[in-house]
Amino acid sequence: MVGLDPIFLEQTTVALFPKNSGLAHQLMRVRDRYLVPEDAQSFSVRGEDVPLLANELAALGRRVVGFTGDDLLDEWLADGNALDKRLNRRRFAWYDPAAIYGAPALCLIGASPNVLTEQRPLRVVVCGRYRRTAERFLCALREDGMTLETLPIQGSLETCVLSGMADLVVDVVVSGGTIKTAGLQVLRVIATSDIAVLESR
Repeated sequence: MVGLDPIFLEQTTVALFPKNSGLAHQLMRVRDRYLVPEDAQSFSVRGEDVPLLANELAALGRRVVGFTGDDLLDEWLADGNALDKRLNRRRFAWYDPAAIYGAPALCLIGASPNVLTEQRPLRVVVCGRYRRTAERFLCALREDGMTLETLPIQGSLETCVLSGMADLVVDVVVSGGTIKTAGLQVLRVIATSDIAVLESR
């Protein structure tokens, strides 16, 4: 951006589009509702980075429109962050006929519902991307008397259960094919996601 007029930069909209394939596919349905100017500076970024980037740009006085998942935005907020007052948050329903819950769903996964009634400490591997949201859900289970130890991990969560390293998984389920192949099942649906749009007021 060296050599660009600062006034041009202030007036040019920054459009943040997620790289995440599921999010990118869903955006084809909603992005036309938002007139992203032809001269907008468009960037492809990870969906979980959109809230931070949109916030920082708004704080700098830049016009911005950013698209991400509601679940990713909620996780960012649960981590103690707050949206800049210059940003509006809008929500659009996710629609995916291939998704067993109609949208990505953060779920508690295990080999059998019977594990939830076992009178012993249980180890839960949690997708690190949703650590805060998962912890709120697991706190409620602890209040019901369950003893849970959590381990955040970025991938191979099903492997942790199949290898005996963990009893339960908290991860996102879309079609359910992966967990079915692994011989696991959804025990609880924690939350489903919509599309979040952050735009300058």
